[in-house]
Amino acid sequence: MLNISGVNDVTVEVATKETASSLGPRLITGVIMAISALAAVEAGGVAFLAVVSALTAIVTFEWIRMSCHERYHGSVGASIMTLGASAVAFSLWGVVDAFVVGAIGVLLVGLVARIERNRPFIVTSGLALFILSLISICWLRQENTTGVATVYWLFVVIWATDSGAYLVGTFIGGAKIAPGISPKKTWAGCIGGMASGIVFGVILAIVLFSVGILEGKPNLGLLAISGAILSVFAQVGDFTESAIKRYFAVKDSGAWLPGHGGALDRLDSMIFVTPILALAIWLAGGSAGLLWEGG
Repeated sequence: MLNISGVNDVTVEVATKETASSLGPRLITGVIMAISALAAVEAGGVAFLAVVSALTAIVTFEWIRMSCHERYHGSVGASIMTLGASAVAFSLWGVVDAFVVGAIGVLLVGLVARIERNRPFIVTSGLALFILSLISICWLRQENTTGVATVYWLFVVIWATDSGAYLVGTFIGGAKIAPGISPKKTWAGCIGGMASGIVFGVILAIVLFSVGILEGKPNLGLLAISGAILSVFAQVGDFTESAIKRYFAVKDSGAWLPGHGGALDRLDSMIFVTPILALAIWLAGGSAGLLWEGG
């Protein structure tokens, strides 16, 4: 008679070993990227814009390579030029001009993609989202103290969501959310990720207030609600990228980040969530007071 229990034990043991072997490189890469990101945020100005633009260019290259046929160099070149022009327009003239330049560039990239016999809508949809995210995070950082605090908080919520979902989903397991899209993601991981995003976002706000970076006492209730909402959207962004990769039959967008894959694999949630946060703050009056009003 087949020993099902023994088979299950072996499966669990193999999964645990695979998780342990991938956790080290994933953790080291994550720490290096986190330190680099925080340093860029602290520097602000042109340095922050340059770092974000460079990462966006890498993400764009991965997107076009993944979604196009072999002939895509013209689309890549036009896209990088569009990103650069949009970033320069933001630095010189502001958000509106950056969007206008980006929109014109996206149309031109669509034309190039058609000439190269690729799918213009897919190519330009990704590029438009990347430009929107680039401008959004640079706009969020513009405010001096509140800008730094807001971007720090955004980073922490997304990182905590990603790490919490990964760890809880791995060690607790349970029912899958959408195995046809992302076989490893579970409901337990989803809840664990959201809880982590809320808790670490609130902790960061308390720390920022304690060390004097924030002058007024933060509204922790509003931060908790905002953290929960962004955590959900972060996981939606992760699922969306998983669905896209499955559609294009690729495992990762790249292989240069040990334990993470490519830049798009690492930044998918950030790219998806940043415009949402920027829009919410803009609708609230254009200031990060949406998050940092005293409670």
